[in-house]
Parts: sequence; structure tokens; C-alpha cells
Amino acid sequence: MDRAPEDETLDRRDRLLAALLHGPDAFVLLRCDAAVAELVGGAAPLRIVLITAADDGSAELIHARIAPLVKLARPGGPPAHFVVVGGGAAAGRAALTKAAPLVQAVRMGFHHLDATGALTRVKGQALPALEDAHRRLGEVGPLGPDGIDKALAQGHALAQQERAIVDRLTGSRRVTATLVVACAVLLAVSYAFGSGTHEAALWRMGANSGEAVRRGELYRLLASAFLHADAVHLFVNMLALWSFGPMLEALLGPRRFLLLYGASALGGSLASAMLVDRWSVGASGAIWGLMMAGIGIALRPHGLLPPAMIAQMRSRAWWPLGLNLIYSLQPGIDLLAHLGGGVVGFALVVTVLLRGLTPVEQRERAADAEPRPRPLLAVAAALTAAAMVVSVAVALAAGRPWELRAPPAMTRTAVADTGVALDLPESLARAASVEDLNGVRFHTYGRLPETPMMFQLAVFPLGGEVPPDRVDELLEQERKQLDEHRPANSTTKGPATRVDLGGRPAVSLRSELKNGLQRVSYILVLGDREVVLQAYSTKDRPASWSGIEDKVAATIGLR
Repeated sequence: MDRAPEDETLDRRDRLLAALLHGPDAFVLLRCDAAVAELVGGAAPLRIVLITAADDGSAELIHARIAPLVKLARPGGPPAHFVVVGGGAAAGRAALTKAAPLVQAVRMGFHHLDATGALTRVKGQALPALEDAHRRLGEVGPLGPDGIDKALAQGHALAQQERAIVDRLTGSRRVTATLVVACAVLLAVSYAFGSGTHEAALWRMGANSGEAVRRGELYRLLASAFLHADAVHLFVNMLALWSFGPMLEALLGPRRFLLLYGASALGGSLASAMLVDRWSVGASGAIWGLMMAGIGIALRPHGLLPPAMIAQMRSRAWWPLGLNLIYSLQPGIDLLAHLGGGVVGFALVVTVLLRGLTPVEQRERAADAEPRPRPLLAVAAALTAAAMVVSVAVALAAGRPWELRAPPAMTRTAVADTGVALDLPESLARAASVEDLNGVRFHTYGRLPETPMMFQLAVFPLGGEVPPDRVDELLEQERKQLDEHRPANSTTKGPATRVDLGGRPAVSLRSELKNGLQRVSYILVLGDREVVLQAYSTKDRPASWSGIEDKVAATIGLR
């Protein structure tokens, strides 16, 4: 090094270097010149920057040397401590106080070893390793040029080793890329069936639902993990997948990574289906499994990574978990799917998934994760991939989303034992049920959002056939009743009106429920009975289903 032997500041700085390097915390020297020396923790994520200052240096000169080094700190990096060696106590304190940012990218500490040899923590976090090294200054001598060169060589070797490991951990991303492409393609497919079909298409393509799963539609558990509500939902999930996936894929190998992803997706979907009474789509359960797997590796690494890298993982692992947990508590987010996938991913990594893997530093290539062929692992990964592909294929075959582009096929349907029949879309006629609503028996056809629309029909006996001249009087009474007593939890779109349904007089009222569903109510008289038909649809129903409610109502008749 180019320095004067009598320079007491550099002598004190080099003694501090020696005390830090030979202390119990295994520091490594990465940079050393007359102005700056930089060390990093060998076993814990930590960065120490020693800045020399002339004993008579002003606060402005000292600050000018510190400030550029502080700005180098980046979010996600290790905690950083800045130590000014030399300078007067007042000048050093003023310079360090000014250099400490109000908003810090990482945790920071600012310390001063002044010209008298006193060590002061000026701002930020304490550093016990620095305080211990200061106490031992009188027991060690300065490193000297040879000692510094040797320490730098060791630091550069460690840095090269870490770069090699990082290269191996970024060399495999085929499975991750395939998953991203599959999700993107299926989102495009869900939008491909025309205006207003997206939500209905998602259901037909395998959206997760506890009710449907309990009916035996198990393919939804995996198919739903490849579906997304919209482009923003896809972008957020794929960004997270690309953040966690490549590193885990390289660390675990593609087969174990595929098992982790598939099992996490299944765990998230099961938790959602069994405990939540709504349908959902998204890869979030699988992505939470990957995130929690990373935390599991940080806590129980099984020797896969060097201690320094594990320490860095531990220091960074909790921020994504905290942010994602806060996001998961937002309305409309399937928290249970996230937690279910996370629990599965964490459990797999801390129990069985890391066993038998080759430590990363011992791998010659990125593909050398497995020390020997494992036929059972290959079979398990193949079955996982097949289950994903088959689930999506079965969902498409069962749901037939392409049918949304065409007007629905109609079928004549008898309404139980009421003596009434009407034409209904075939998909609705197959989803028939009977409900008792406030003592009134309603025959229901369709399930929202499984089907684009839903019809409910009730029949009320009138005690005898109504003469034609009294039908108009009865319908006028019903019209006035509807106008005077508007349905609760809804907003009407104008007054009740008299309409003609297939040659029969009727009353119709259009309204919108508070949940956004559109409702059209019809009342008509058939012989000795009054028939009430209610049609429900979403605002964005398929264009091919436009006006279906009027067509169905016009077909109501006696069997």
C-alpha cells in the first residue's frame, strides 16, 4: 500500500482491521486503500466501511468522503456500518450525523474512532463486533502490506465462490418459464370467447369451488392454479413466480421444484375449497408455497448453501412474507389459498424435499442437483406434470367454454309438478334445484357464476280459472303493487310495465341488486294460476345470451 509509515490515522485504521479480521466474527476484506477499507461478514450478513480522515479535517471534507459510500447501499442488502477513523470528535460527529439518511435503504450504523482513540456510536444501530475490536486495539498490530494482500486474496476468493454459486442458481428456469407461459396462454384463451364471457369462461375452464369439488369436479383443484382473473392478476403472480422460481428450480432441480409447485398449488386449492364458500382462480397458493419454501431453506438449509448465503437469506426472508400477508388480508383475496399453499411448501422443504441434494458449491453444472439417478423422483415429477396437464384438459372438455360464443341451445322443460313448462338453455335446465324463500317454493335453474344466467320460477294457485276480462285487472293490481313496494336490496330501472309475452299479457320490472346482479321479474296468469319468473344475470354476461330472459318468459305455458 502507498502510505507514510508515520501516519497515525492509517496505523489506527489498520489495527482496527486486524482486530476485526482476527476476531470471532469471521470478517472478510474486500477492499483496502488509503481512503477506504470494506469488510463483509463471513458468517452473517453485515458490511463495514472504514473511512480515514485527517485529524484536522473539517466536517465538510469528512462528509464529502462518507456521502457517496452511504448512497451505494441498496434495498435488500445487508446492514451497513460506516466508521470514520481519525478527525476531531466534533467534526466527525457532525459529518456522520449529516450523512445518515432519514430513510435508510438498509439498517445502518454510524461510528467515529477519533484522533484520541475514543470510539463513539453517533447514529443508528450499535455494532458489538466493532466495540470488541476497539477493546483489543492495544493487543494487535497493524496488518501491514503483506497481511492486507493476504486478506484481500481471501476476500476475492470468497467473492468468486459466491458468484459461482449465484451463477449455478440462475442457470435453470425451464420449468418456471413453462409455468409462466401456460398461465399467460390460458388467460388469453379465457378472453378469446367474445365480450362478456370472461367470468363465465373462467368457471368453465376450471375455477376452484368447494361446492363443485364436493360434487366430484376434482380437476378444478389444479386447473384453477393456471387461471387468472385479469391481466393485472396474472402480472403480479407471474412477477412473484419469476422472483422465487428460478433460484428454487436451480437449487432443488427441476423435478423436485415441479413437485413443490404442484403440491403447493394443490394445498392452496384444497384449503380454499374446503373452507371458503366462493370460487377462486390464481397461482397464488403455489407461489406462497415457493416463498415459504425459501424461508424453510433459510431456517433448515441441510448444507446446500454456504453459511454466509444462508445468513443473507434469513435476513431477507421475512420482508416478502410480511408484505404478502398484508396483501392477502385485502378484500377479495383468497387468504386461505395463500396459507394452504404456504404451509405445504414450508413443510415439504423442512422435512423431505432437500434430502439427498448435492451442495451447490460441489456442483460442476447447474443441472447436477441430484448425486445419482432417482427413478421414483422422476416418476413422481412426471405424474405431477401429467396431473396438471390432465386437469386443464378435463376442465376444458367438461366446461366447453367455446360454447359461450354461440347462442345457447334451448330445451322444453317441465317445472316439476306445477303443470307449467318453458324453454330454457340446456346448461341451465341441467342445473335444477328447489328452494324455499320466505315460505315460497321457487324452482331454480342455473347457478351463478357457473352459468351466465339463473332463472327462478314460482307458481301460485288462484282458486279457479281467471276469466279473460279479469286478467288485465289482476295484472294491473300486480303492477301497482310492484311500484308501491319496490324489492329490497335493489334499485329499479324504471316503473313496472305491461308487456306481451308470446301473445299473453304480463307485467315486467327491471332492477339491479346491490351486488351488481341484474334482475328482470315477470308476472303472468295461466288459467287458474299466477306465475312469477325472475331472471338473474351479471352485467358482463356473454353477448350471445343477450335478451334470453325475454325469450324464456315468452315460452311459459301449460304442459
